[in-house]
Amino acid sequence: MKIQDPYLDDRLRSERPITFLQFVDVLRKLWKSAGKKGDIVRQFPVDEDVKYPLITYRLLKRVINPSFKDYKPRFRDVIRHPYAPDQFVELYGQIFDVWVEFKIYSLSQEEADELVVEFEDFLYMYTGFFKKSGVQNIQFYSQEEDELITKGRYPVAVRTLQYQMRLERVVPRFLNQIHDLAVQANIMHTSENPNEEEDY
Repeated sequence: MKIQDPYLDDRLRSERPITFLQFVDVLRKLWKSAGKKGDIVRQFPVDEDVKYPLITYRLLKRVINPSFKDYKPRFRDVIRHPYAPDQFVELYGQIFDVWVEFKIYSLSQEEADELVVEFEDFLYMYTGFFKKSGVQNIQFYSQEEDELITKGRYPVAVRTLQYQMRLERVVPRFLNQIHDLAVQANIMHTSENPNEEEDY
């Protein structure tokens, strides 16, 4: 049986690359447009002046995906430069697994629990949209222990959700630009090819 290289299998590829912060930006806009409760913001020390409910995010870990084993950017394709038709761009990709954490803060235990379900359902419902936006995969990983912050004037319920994502980092190499800069720096002659026998 022939083993398909997962990197070359289009069924495992998103339509375009996206970073974690770009994903959060898309998620935030969708959540707000849907009229959901709670702003989605980067994690910060929560104090009494915060507007509740609130959802924070942070990146826990980013590692090379073990199936793709892209320990360095791997060649994907050559395309024409979008603004200079006589020039070409090499594209290199690198697949990462990313663990992210969302914390839901509320002044009510019941509301916090309801938002957990609502947030999970929302991510599941828009999984297809996220994939079209560049996320290769997103799946629930765990819900951590419930918390109740009692330091302030009123208790704050906290629920922690962790998700695993698969993202692709794409690195463009502008071939003509690399050659021109090398010539200007007197590193090579105009007749030399900067990409010969090069292991990116």
